[in-house]
Amino acid sequence: MNFRKAESGAALLTVLTVITVLAILISILVNRVRSNINPWVLERDLAQATYAAESGIAFQLYLERYSDSSEPSFGNVKPDTLDDVLLKTFAPTDTFTYRLDPSAATPEVKVDRTRAFLDITSVGHFHNAEAILFTRFGKALDDSIFGAALSLENAVTLELYPKENITGRVRLKTPTAGVLTEPWPSGLSVSDYMRDFTDKKYMSLESALQKKLGEEGGQSGNGSFSDRHLPDFAKKKDIWFPLGQVDIQNEGEETLVIKGPGRIFSQGEMRIRGRVRLENIQLLSGKDITFEDSVTGEENSVFARGSIFFHNRCDIGIEALAGKDIILRDRAQTRVGSVLITVGNKHMTKGADSLNAIRVVNEALARGFLIAAGSNGRVVLGTDKNSVEGVIMANSVWLAGLVKGTVLAKTLLCESTNTHNCLGTGKINRSLLPPGFVQPLQLGQSDRHRHVFKLMEWRRL
Repeated sequence: MNFRKAESGAALLTVLTVITVLAILISILVNRVRSNINPWVLERDLAQATYAAESGIAFQLYLERYSDSSEPSFGNVKPDTLDDVLLKTFAPTDTFTYRLDPSAATPEVKVDRTRAFLDITSVGHFHNAEAILFTRFGKALDDSIFGAALSLENAVTLELYPKENITGRVRLKTPTAGVLTEPWPSGLSVSDYMRDFTDKKYMSLESALQKKLGEEGGQSGNGSFSDRHLPDFAKKKDIWFPLGQVDIQNEGEETLVIKGPGRIFSQGEMRIRGRVRLENIQLLSGKDITFEDSVTGEENSVFARGSIFFHNRCDIGIEALAGKDIILRDRAQTRVGSVLITVGNKHMTKGADSLNAIRVVNEALARGFLIAAGSNGRVVLGTDKNSVEGVIMANSVWLAGLVKGTVLAKTLLCESTNTHNCLGTGKINRSLLPPGFVQPLQLGQSDRHRHVFKLMEWRRL
């Protein structure tokens, strides 16, 4: 009897041991499976948050088609193909909310209209995941305006030029014997076309400069920044010098990186020198702005009541608006997507020469849109070593170099003449326009139903 009890106890112990071992193994297995599942759950939630953010961008583009992008607020959305829920959506500000699914979080969308292109940031949420997307849009080049290599609103006939100097179609308002042309777009005025965009943008930036310089909290004296003293945009997004000027200088070999978003204002001039990289910085000056000696960067915006200069191997992505001149020289370059605008002596005393010009000289290269507005606006490619990749618009254009793109002007000048329409040594090749080139969203027809939005940039923040 004792033997049987002992045998029974041993069997029970064996069973309990096996059960314990199996429980441990199952626990380990479950933990492993759970640890493998967790990344998939997080990835699923992040994907859902990303879809929500993308839906916010898509809906904002819908609003853009039925609203004026230059205005700070929207009106009622007009009926289209969306369902009744979306048709009742009203977006009174640049940040809107809407719901497709009551159980899902609403994407948060913000629009930045301070740039020439349309910047949209959308934040999507799903459970504990958050996705932040940044997109930049332009619009497709309008063939009625930019399809030709040369569109010339000429009052004086164009002098004959070598056939190989213009590759692409030509439109002349006044036909010229011996030059094959296409009809001039009905109602197009080069001056009015430029003015609609440049004047509005100038007044917006000028107003921002005046307002900030008049606010309390500005810095006394001049602003001097270096590797030992960087602007602290995390503490203060705007830094302003109501009575001073600004100098950003790097004398070392290591690149000095200044990251935004942030804005610097000054009543006086601004100078950025040395190995300095600017990222998402806006500079506004009451006088001139000068970039010299290897300044680089992306996503930058500058405004000067006077002139803007790029010297000595600068290579920068920028939107620049000047009251007087913009000069690129000594192998300076602007990057694809840049916009250079001169508006014509808004603050300068007009003398014998009240010309405002964009000048590309000394082996410099300008990419993007070059717009010299005003009755005396001029774009100059000084030598055959200068080139532009993009679009030129101006009252008059003097070409000694190559335009890889298209030219929209009233007069072509050459050999220091102000009376003749002559191409000279200049060359225009529409077929060399960079692939996917787009124009600023604010530039062009006001009928936004016809816009084709072109995605320029998409990235997760």
